[in-house]
Amino acid sequence: MHQRGFTLIELMLVLVIAALLMLVAAPAFSTFLARQQLAGDVNQLQSVLTFARSEAIKQRQSITVNFSPPNTLTSTRRPDECRDDEQVDDSGDDGPRYAYATWCYWAESPVSEGDPAIMRVGQAANITQPEAAFSLVFESLGDANVSDCGEGAGQCEVTLSPADPEDAIDPVTIRVRETGSLRKVTS
Repeated sequence: MHQRGFTLIELMLVLVIAALLMLVAAPAFSTFLARQQLAGDVNQLQSVLTFARSEAIKQRQSITVNFSPPNTLTSTRRPDECRDDEQVDDSGDDGPRYAYATWCYWAESPVSEGDPAIMRVGQAANITQPEAAFSLVFESLGDANVSDCGEGAGQCEVTLSPADPEDAIDPVTIRVRETGSLRKVTS
């Protein structure tokens, strides 16, 4: 009887070819994952901003979207959904101060008593512009007060960049105009 099968050399050749294919595919897959992460962060931010604008129109009252940067001490705590890696500094005389590892943004509506009602929350590790805390206020007719954004020129630009600057992925900017319109721009 003649036995059929693979020789050791054939098996090694197949393994070498598979390893070469994996070496070629790994960087492309890494870039794919980074691009997907950035797209997810952009979509989440756009969703919160669109929601805030539509709720301002629906409720006929101002809705504020607050942006809190990472690694910045502040006397105000973030919403519960954004308290990952919360660091508390009790050394000051003016009460505790808080710092967090990522950007957080949340839409809130005013209430008659107590704290504002948090409506939607989002997080992103890769907002690169603006660098400081700011807020956008969508008015009851859908227009936006962008004066706190620091950009001027009747619009606010929020730029998200890939987490790794070495990735060959263009940053994405969301422009919020005074009219309340949102536009996504890729550099």
